[in-house]
Amino acid sequence: MTDQPNHDTDESHLSDEKAVDTFFVSLEHSVEPSHLEQPDVIPASEIRVTSLHALAHYFDAEMSQAGRQIDLTAELPQQPLAIVLRPVPPKPPGLNWQTPLVLYIATWISVTLAGRETSGSTAHGLLFALCVMTILTCHELGHYIQTRRYRIRSSLPYFIPMPIPGAIFGTMGAIIKMDGRIPNRRVLFDVGISGPLAGLVPTLIFCVIGVQQAQVGPMVGNSLQLGDPLLFQWLSHLVFGPIPDEMTLHINVVGVAGWFGLFLTSLNLFPLGQLDGGHVFYAILGKRAPALSVLLYALIVAYVIFSQTYFWFIMLLLIFLMNPRHPPTQNDEPPIGVFRTVLGIATLAFIIIGFTINPISITTPDPYYMDLLAWLTG
Repeated sequence: MTDQPNHDTDESHLSDEKAVDTFFVSLEHSVEPSHLEQPDVIPASEIRVTSLHALAHYFDAEMSQAGRQIDLTAELPQQPLAIVLRPVPPKPPGLNWQTPLVLYIATWISVTLAGRETSGSTAHGLLFALCVMTILTCHELGHYIQTRRYRIRSSLPYFIPMPIPGAIFGTMGAIIKMDGRIPNRRVLFDVGISGPLAGLVPTLIFCVIGVQQAQVGPMVGNSLQLGDPLLFQWLSHLVFGPIPDEMTLHINVVGVAGWFGLFLTSLNLFPLGQLDGGHVFYAILGKRAPALSVLLYALIVAYVIFSQTYFWFIMLLLIFLMNPRHPPTQNDEPPIGVFRTVLGIATLAFIIIGFTINPISITTPDPYYMDLLAWLTG
């Protein structure tokens, strides 16, 4: 959201009648469409006019023709022939909660349907939705609470349902519309990092529970295989020890929800643009961050082309449209401190253990091994 124009001016700038007329005309043209429904509102906190003739001419020529009336209080300052106009202050816009609520309910439904399609059970679908929505809700509330703390204008979280047959998770996450005027890098850091940290708490819990309840077995032909990030490898090795190459870990809906939270969090931590990682990266490095983000973006594009993992192009296109360069804050000078710097670096490094380049694939096990396994098991 952009800042409202400031029409405050000084008496010395309006020394002649022409300047006053020009000022009022520009003021009339600057009224936003939202103000047209309230003709008694002028978007200014104080207007000083030094020519009664210009004021009368404005109201006669401009306002009377439109049939509009403005509720103003006139005060007589010390200077003669001067009037201070104090317009009625506009009311702050109300918080839109209807649309976020509808989207939140729709996302619950779409995630439940996706879980039921994967597990074949409505009860498991509801359990899957409970885990996934807990992760997303904690993540977005982490951001929203910080915007309230620092009094940054923001919307409620907009959850994105994905009610498409075959959609594994039933959602594309959630977003918050936030005022771009961030006071400083410390505030930017707190807002950016709170979401991933809050979402990681239930994510790690569901990952541990999912691995503990998992089973080791042979790969099933033509089935979806989730990528194996380092964190999942460590947990499975801790519980089951080394897993043979021809075997795989079969996890339930709780483990799938934990994997989803792990992947979504690590993906969002990439230090690019308006991603959470982009906020943290800019808060740490300041004005040096945008150039490094562009360089990293170019390297990722080159890797995607070289490795032929073209399904990442959609994500890269979205980041390109949002601009991989993070905008500056209103004051980049104050440092964020040692604690925030160390915490930010550690959080960005989580990508190493939480991200997987090939998140989803279809398994096609060796037919000879499957025949041998069937013979051994009778």
